Amino acid sequence: MPTREQPPAQTPAPALVRLPQSVRGRRRSAPKIERSSDVTRTRGWLVGSLTGALGLAAALIITPGDPTTTSGRAISRPHRLAGLECGSCHGDSRPGPATPEHDPASACVDCHTNQRSQRAPHAALLANQSMRCTTCHQIHTAMGGVAFVPGEPAIRWRNGSEGPLPQLEPIGEQGWTGRESASVALVELSACSTCHDPKRADDPMAHCALGDRRGPTDAAVCFDEHTPLLVAAGTERAALWELSREAAAIEAPTDIAPSSRGWLAPLWWLSASLGAGGLGLVAARLWARRRDRQQLATLAKLAQDQAGTQADASLRPAARRRLPTIDTTTCIGCSACVDACPYDVLEMRAYVAVVTKPDDCCGLTLCEQRCPNGSLVISEGERIADLPRIDDALAATGAPGVHLAGDITGLPLIRNAINQGAHAVAAIAASLPGSQRGGEALDLIIVGAGPAGISAALEAEQQRLRYVVLEQATAAQSIRSFPRGKLVFDQPLGMPMVGELWLRESTKEELLGKWLRIIRSHELQIREGVRVHGCEQLGGGRLRVLASGPEGEAMHFDAARVLLAFGRRGSPRMLDAPIADAMLDHVHYTLADARSFAGRTVCVVGLGDVAMEAAIGLANQPDTRVTISYRGADFTRGKRRNVDELRRLIQAGRVEMLWRTEVVRVEAGRVQLKQLGPTSERAPFVIREVDSVFVLIGNIAPTKLLDAFGVGTIGSG
Repeated sequence: MPTREQPPAQTPAPALVRLPQSVRGRRRSAPKIERSSDVTRTRGWLVGSLTGALGLAAALIITPGDPTTTSGRAISRPHRLAGLECGSCHGDSRPGPATPEHDPASACVDCHTNQRSQRAPHAALLANQSMRCTTCHQIHTAMGGVAFVPGEPAIRWRNGSEGPLPQLEPIGEQGWTGRESASVALVELSACSTCHDPKRADDPMAHCALGDRRGPTDAAVCFDEHTPLLVAAGTERAALWELSREAAAIEAPTDIAPSSRGWLAPLWWLSASLGAGGLGLVAARLWARRRDRQQLATLAKLAQDQAGTQADASLRPAARRRLPTIDTTTCIGCSACVDACPYDVLEMRAYVAVVTKPDDCCGLTLCEQRCPNGSLVISEGERIADLPRIDDALAATGAPGVHLAGDITGLPLIRNAINQGAHAVAAIAASLPGSQRGGEALDLIIVGAGPAGISAALEAEQQRLRYVVLEQATAAQSIRSFPRGKLVFDQPLGMPMVGELWLRESTKEELLGKWLRIIRSHELQIREGVRVHGCEQLGGGRLRVLASGPEGEAMHFDAARVLLAFGRRGSPRMLDAPIADAMLDHVHYTLADARSFAGRTVCVVGLGDVAMEAAIGLANQPDTRVTISYRGADFTRGKRRNVDELRRLIQAGRVEMLWRTEVVRVEAGRVQLKQLGPTSERAPFVIREVDSVFVLIGNIAPTKLLDAFGVGTIGSG
């Protein structure tokens, strides 16, 4: 039997924080009773009661104003600033005889010119008078909008009243057109209820709702009704849209709340008294929890220190592939893991889960978490080939001065790219002596303006490094290429100098708008249209990056360090066929907004997941005719849901599938394809009339560019 001096060995329970030795183990004496709210009588009731009484007295004295002062017929902020009066819209001041029954919707076009709808169904409804301007913009009774003044807090206006939104970041003075103010109208979802139901996932309107806010008085945040998204992208208008989305998610100030009614007046003093009493109770009990907060802060500090020691290792990709391993003897065939995997890595075969696409597995543990009986576990398998050789500072082994961050390192997910970009620049700044930083010479060249590149540029600003970002296309091009409404991630992300993005279930448009606003507000040094070709060592620890400009002109940039922050996909694979000059602007290698191709005839080349998603998105647009050209005779790859949906569209006649064909020529208004199957002798060519062609046949990996920078890869051995 163990003695008092030798307590029995205990196995410590797993915990996020390992407590000091002085805290762990069995106590030698009983702990003293501490005076806290758990062992003492609550003495806050008296204070709460007195505060509630004072609040009741104040509520009886300070009664709300006349509810008619914010009634539904006040003039809104934009109309007031424009000098409009009631008669301006209702006919009293319009030329000709006054008509009290005059329809104010016809007055909108006097000021709002060229505000035609960009959506074909809406344009048709407007043409036959089934939809009017006031159908969406119910000026007196609905959402109102958000006004922006450079250097000042945004203003939320509605129903003739207005109030500031200090939670929003004011738009900066720099980079602004100089206008005194600008407004973005907010439309309530109820205005669209005649034709749409935002609560249905298959309704296009579902993408215009803010997360779970799908009630009739919630705001619609698709602002491209009058201005196409692709036209607004990168402009201050897109930045204002993003700010307006944030404003719509904020509870409106009380002075712009919907108009009150007489029966709400008694609730004023009741709510005020109850609120005051509750506030008194909360204040009275805060002192009792102070000790608990101090203890929690100590534990949090220990957890933070432990997490910091593991941060560097988590920024490097795993050397071995992590794959699901299924115990077929205990698998119950519930499909929970299959449904949880977002990349269709798993399938059910003979009532047992099977790994069918190991190359698509990103190592997430969602499948392992959903398995009800532990039959599936994530384990390390074979070594991953072709990963760049990098150290804990993300510096390339054997390439002095070159660092890597983002998808090119082999570590997926946007949040990892953001963390890697900031981590790499912090390591670069620490490696540069103070005498070598700043001045006229560049400290850092960042190649790529994606998530990692933007994060790296923000960290470089914070570290006061002289830098430049070189991007072959446009900033955040990887996000722009996502389909419209695509959910990008579902958890908050932190960026240097900016803080938490807090975009839960963010769509492509929300994330793109956020990042474009960050780029503009911080004036990040990004040069678009510059393609990098290689690197030279100049000696003295400096590098020269060779590039070409938008017009193909040769360029070079010298710096002490280079950060490669581009993706593993590389450049799109180009169409190996002659293209007529008239069609050069109509051959696309990405699809960002399927809605802008509504009513057109398009041809999609390829049948991978990207091509299938593009074809499905285009086929779901009104009056859009889609043809797919593919060299094979059947589906050979792709996510199950994409294959099933495309088969359904083909059977419904909404997509024409041309198997065993390849494009040989793109002419003005049509595409010529060559038959590769047995029917090629009877009809060697097929011609289809098209407005646009989408070439989605994969990408060329940036292996040669890595070689040009001297970055080696890990072999498969």
